[in-house]
Amino acid sequence: MILKKSVTKTSVRDGEDGKPSVILKKSVTKTGFGDGENGKGEMEIYSNRPVKIPDIKGKIVIRKKKDSKYVMYETWRQYDKLKKYNVVNRICIGIQIPARPEYMLPNENYFRMITEENRIMNENEQEALDEFEFERAQAFMMRDFFEQMYYEFQYQSRRQPNMVLNEYKVRKLNKILEPLKEMMKEEPGAEWLEVIPEPVEEEVEGGGTVIRGMTYSDVMMVLTQFRCLEGAYFQKLLIG
Repeated sequence: MILKKSVTKTSVRDGEDGKPSVILKKSVTKTGFGDGENGKGEMEIYSNRPVKIPDIKGKIVIRKKKDSKYVMYETWRQYDKLKKYNVVNRICIGIQIPARPEYMLPNENYFRMITEENRIMNENEQEALDEFEFERAQAFMMRDFFEQMYYEFQYQSRRQPNMVLNEYKVRKLNKILEPLKEMMKEEPGAEWLEVIPEPVEEEVEGGGTVIRGMTYSDVMMVLTQFRCLEGAYFQKLLIG
């Protein structure tokens, strides 16, 4: 489970006069449960600014725990003569972003253990990261629109389930469903997603016309399909 919370991390150090002084750290907005230095799953605080996973040969290991993947950094290893194998100590430095597996959300250990030289990204990598950040922000904005719309249609489907949607509502609805469908096209089950067809006016026997199209009840079936895929997709997009 991933928790989201806005916090400001601080630490205490001895000042010049020997008295403890508070050193302010930067604010972060995402938290999660990861392996701490003691490996007991203590609370880790993750930055909301992705960084590239360091390319340090022999030092970086990806460890999966439940539905998340954590980036582990080797701090030391020692050969145990009695047991005849290497004892390795690793700490978590971040959590991998499934949508961009070469990036992670770093924690405090990353800034403490990884040198500045290994943190530098070239211009192309930074541009790709900025593009990903923009796409992710757009995706979460679409999700917020979808959630508001979902609850509105859920309410209307209870009040008037057999009422046909008018052309204006269908167009507004599809403006959200079409980009969502495109974003989730690689997800398992995405082939079953469909947008709402516009209502059509048909002539009836004896004169007159009737509007035929999807009702609120029909639309809720479609929105429920979107919502099933949306939950898993955005969980992976955020952290995993």
